[in-house]
Amino acid sequence: MQLKKIAGVLAGMSLLAVGASAAELSNAQIYSKYCKKCHGANGEGNPAKKGPALNDKDINELFDALMNLKEKGFEASKHEAMTHNMEVLERKKGIHVDPQSMAKYLFYSFNPEAK
Repeated sequence: MQLKKIAGVLAGMSLLAVGASAAELSNAQIYSKYCKKCHGANGEGNPAKKGPALNDKDINELFDALMNLKEKGFEASKHEAMTHNMEVLERKKGIHVDPQSMAKYLFYSFNPEAK
């Protein structure tokens, strides 16, 4: 019985450690590690991966798309792979993607009109 308690505590601590390290990832790190494969290094998109361009979207479009994906809104059904990926990031990897800050990052990093 004591062994189960210790195992439970260790499992909880490892989840906290994952959450803590995941929380330290910047939007740039999240994008580079989990998004650029399909959306391109500069947000130009990747037709081979069916990843749409992000560098031609304004900040509100980016925010709305991210919110819809995160909340599984009406747009999510059109982007099943992204909905799945968002769930994996948040639930399995403990990486929280904030739609507002990610939209700002994407817009100011990749949209030529943001300069």
